[in-house]
Amino acid sequence: MLIAITYHEDFGKRGFSVLKERIEPSFEKLMESGLVDGDDVQVFKARPAPLDLVKQAHTEAHMANMESDPYREVAILSAGSVMMAAEMVAEGLARRAFAYTGTAGHHASRGSCWGFCYFNDVAVTIIRLRQMGLQRFLIVDVDPHFGDGTRDFFKDDADVFHINMHSGTGEDHDSIKNNYDIGLTFGGSNEQFLSALKSGLELARNFDFQMAFVIFGHDSHQDDYGGFNLTFEAYPRMTQLIMEAVGDRGLIFVLSGGSCVHVAKRVIPDVISVLSGRWPA
Repeated sequence: MLIAITYHEDFGKRGFSVLKERIEPSFEKLMESGLVDGDDVQVFKARPAPLDLVKQAHTEAHMANMESDPYREVAILSAGSVMMAAEMVAEGLARRAFAYTGTAGHHASRGSCWGFCYFNDVAVTIIRLRQMGLQRFLIVDVDPHFGDGTRDFFKDDADVFHINMHSGTGEDHDSIKNNYDIGLTFGGSNEQFLSALKSGLELARNFDFQMAFVIFGHDSHQDDYGGFNLTFEAYPRMTQLIMEAVGDRGLIFVLSGGSCVHVAKRVIPDVISVLSGRWPA
């Protein structure tokens, strides 16, 4: 098996209101694309993350605040989707994976959350992977909103190299703690984005990571609500650049921001096509 896709119909039914409308149409488009007709790309039904792992990631106060939140269960299911995808790659059952979600995760810190994020799906997953013996990770956040929650988790963890692209200004690289922020300013173009991505991946070239996560927000598209001005052509090129940098190591794409249905229907199958080695579709 080459590519595992983790998905649950509740992401489109019970996901966050801004994010959920894109889920079912993009999944249907993927199923119609022919990508999943063979054995090399397969879909698996996501299951919730174990609650004890979510509790390990977040503070007691945050867990108490989330107890009555209407998105609590789908957020736990979303974290489970990411965890399931990563476990399959770690166990050698898949080479790469794409995890659908119903809520995002990169604005969820240890003790707070905002921006459609409730639990930090990648942080919860890394706790699980470290239980399995993996230690060092690359996180490439290409969502145009600053991944402050993920930074809260890993800002002092030099075993996690966090590339954080966003629509603000400035560039900051902490080579000791392996934190790298790239501000493209509002309206960043394809070429600005891809050039900055190359620079970040080059800085991580000598970092001996075992698995890479891509926090993939298509709100970076010019028709969506984020701060970049990307066109459809940027996403397969982005995916190819990341694949080349990751090489034979594990690679997990984690669905993050984005609400535009026609964008999701195009870019998600395109990304999976590149991940499967079948681009152009």
